[in-house]
Amino acid sequence: MTKIGRTTAEAEARRHAADLRRPTRFGDAINRYLGAVGYPDPYTAVPVIAGYPTTETAAARPPAAGVVVVGVDHDPISHIAVDHAAIEAELHGWALRIVHVRRGGKGEVGERLLRRLTDRVRASAPSTPVTSRLLAGSDPARQLLAEAADAGLLVVGHRHGAAATAFGRSVADRVGRQHSAPVLVVRMPGWPVGSEWGTRPIVVAVDDSAPSRAAVEYAFAEAKVRGCDVTMLHLAGDGTDIAHRLDTRSAVPVHHTIISGDPVTALIEASDKAAAVVIARHGHGAVPGALLTAASHVLPHRAHCPVFQVG
Repeated sequence: MTKIGRTTAEAEARRHAADLRRPTRFGDAINRYLGAVGYPDPYTAVPVIAGYPTTETAAARPPAAGVVVVGVDHDPISHIAVDHAAIEAELHGWALRIVHVRRGGKGEVGERLLRRLTDRVRASAPSTPVTSRLLAGSDPARQLLAEAADAGLLVVGHRHGAAATAFGRSVADRVGRQHSAPVLVVRMPGWPVGSEWGTRPIVVAVDDSAPSRAAVEYAFAEAKVRGCDVTMLHLAGDGTDIAHRLDTRSAVPVHHTIISGDPVTALIEASDKAAAVVIARHGHGAVPGALLTAASHVLPHRAHCPVFQVG
């Protein structure tokens, strides 16, 4: 078990933070989805209703810089991924585009899926522009990457315990490695959770490398939009000036924790009490021996909450 020691800076951070039970923009949004849509059993497949109206294709796409793209299939995790994608679009004031790649079969089935998911968003966030795209092909990852080439955020669900689905683990791995912009991998074992989940912090790991600094910047920007705290996990001896970060990040309540053991274990442990984890994307060209390289590959598979991959 990783030994985690809290620094004295956390006490200072608590003076700047409000009650942890305070409502947040993110909490209001996620609880609205939980209440309006309902999750009796999100991992039980929802049958396609015969005669369900087909999806409407947008006449023109909104500007790509203000778009969240989410890849979906018929797995129930796609419903949760759409909810998180829609909330990100709502918080950032962006549009949402739901994409399904049909590998075979009749197009009507994919159209019904997209219509059902767009209606799901409209039920809880009627002010969020939402469109859908039905594509056909044998390589969902490649087509999803192309569709999201200029989007502000790409979201994909991670199916637990399965080797692969159309937008499951294999595609999540691939887009997480290859997409140049932020990717949100939605892992939600045990979902849904209680209403207090929306007040949880964003967790980010720091090792003073350039990729981790990019992750920190993203974590603070996301926390500011959500109205939540940030918990920074520092690798022991990373040289980060904690007091300086407290002074310059006063707009976002921040807590600091020193990791004295395996960062992967510490991040998985911290994800159990987080609303999201932000991890720097370390590809094959990462510095050999970089302590967070392993975490960047493992967290999307083992975290207890959604994982942002950035950098």
